[in-house]
Amino acid sequence: MMKTTTYIPKNCVWELTLKCNMNCTHCGSRAGKERENELSNEEALALADELINLGCEYVTLIGGEVFLYDGWEKIAHKFTQNNVTVNLITNGYLFGDKQVEEIKYAGLSNIALSIDGMKESHNAIRNNPRSFDHLIKTINRLNKENIKIGVNTTLINTNVKDLEEQYNFFIDNNVKIWQLQLANPMGNFSDRRDQMITIENIKKVISFIKEKRDEGKIKIYTGDNIGYYDENERFIRGEPGNINYWAGCHAGLSVVGIDSVGNVKGCESLYDDIFIEGNIKKESFSNIWFKEDNFSYNRNFDKSLLSGKCKDCDMGMYCRAGCRGACFFTNGDFFENAYCVYNE
Repeated sequence: MMKTTTYIPKNCVWELTLKCNMNCTHCGSRAGKERENELSNEEALALADELINLGCEYVTLIGGEVFLYDGWEKIAHKFTQNNVTVNLITNGYLFGDKQVEEIKYAGLSNIALSIDGMKESHNAIRNNPRSFDHLIKTINRLNKENIKIGVNTTLINTNVKDLEEQYNFFIDNNVKIWQLQLANPMGNFSDRRDQMITIENIKKVISFIKEKRDEGKIKIYTGDNIGYYDENERFIRGEPGNINYWAGCHAGLSVVGIDSVGNVKGCESLYDDIFIEGNIKKESFSNIWFKEDNFSYNRNFDKSLLSGKCKDCDMGMYCRAGCRGACFFTNGDFFENAYCVYNE
């Protein structure tokens, strides 16, 4: 029986293809070759219609590498023509006239480049000695075309040292938005747990975000797996200048992730089959989204579920153990967060 709820999939992260032109050491999906039976344009456009009708407001297209999916711009265009804000995340390696034309047709809000440090750090993480040089060319072309640039940086223990230099580099190159997030030990990075960021470095990152937001030169944000509730918590989320507090993981509440073969999860950071709630090739997205007991880790959350150091935390009811993916991939537990700085 379908549940009557107020849940709306407002923010969709959609992995269009697993095909990629890199083999990054921190890749959560082990991207490379496309999967068999990835969604066709027709299936993707039908899904876009359904998300629009359900009230989706924001869509982020990811891969793999989005530019390697033929017809991605048609899907993005469908959303933007229906007042849905769309951006995409790219490694910036493959970029030229064709991509510029597609971006303009798609009507994207911005292009988010994955930049994980300055040249030495970025190339090492990306497993490609030419990656950073390609990024420079892409940034120059985006600026020439007046296409708004955002950046995502995924942090491991070795690239935190680059943050100040990145900050100045981004300002000089007209980057408007910068999001910092932590690499969860999933996919390729599950083989490199020794490179996971330390609590001390997380504290440095949080202080860095607070400091740079105060300067007001670039919109800088924290990802959902950074925090929670230390003295800087109210200054690192949402729009710079506004006070915002972490209000718990929204996977399966207002956030949804869809992978390239149509599997539906609460978030695309939940990269394990245990989180798959259904597949749109077998049933409609709406049936999956509203099905009784789906996304139960968040929809049926109760403070009694908290475990480990989160169990007796005085902020537990509000924090809800932070990012569900950070919990699961670090501890194998849904409700204890190894990245939390509050109880340290």
